[in-house]
Amino acid sequence: MSLVLRWRTYKLYIDTSWGKNALKFAYLQKALSFLDGELELLRLKIQHPEQFPLTHPQLFEPNLSLSLKSKGLGIIGMAEIVVSLWLLGEIIGVDGKPVPLIRIANAFEHIFDFSFGDIYDKQDAIFNRKPYNLTKTLDTLKSSILREAKKRGIQ
Repeated sequence: MSLVLRWRTYKLYIDTSWGKNALKFAYLQKALSFLDGELELLRLKIQHPEQFPLTHPQLFEPNLSLSLKSKGLGIIGMAEIVVSLWLLGEIIGVDGKPVPLIRIANAFEHIFDFSFGDIYDKQDAIFNRKPYNLTKTLDTLKSSILREAKKRGIQ
């Protein structure tokens, strides 16, 4: 039996004396050839990354930003909105089931170009508030809608 492996080319020479194993070795040669091609692509991708554009370009580029020093709306305020939406249970995924808190938080982070850090820590901070401050941001949002309704003459 003669099996020859060459460095970087991985060529196998099939000897007819291999009998019924000849087909296995032929597939092995194809697999090694495929791997060699993949290694070459990786090498090229590392050496020339500009020649390999992203396969999944970012479809949405956020142009909104959260004013972190806002009196009524900051990171905890956004967390209050996210947690409220999650507790409502009406935001569903493609499977038809309510999505977990982290997915809603990730969507908000992506849209408004900020980071909660750990949304579960923010959730704890919301529920550790005093009872009269529990829905501070939601109350601010409600009052702003009521002010606009009053301006428009809607009671």
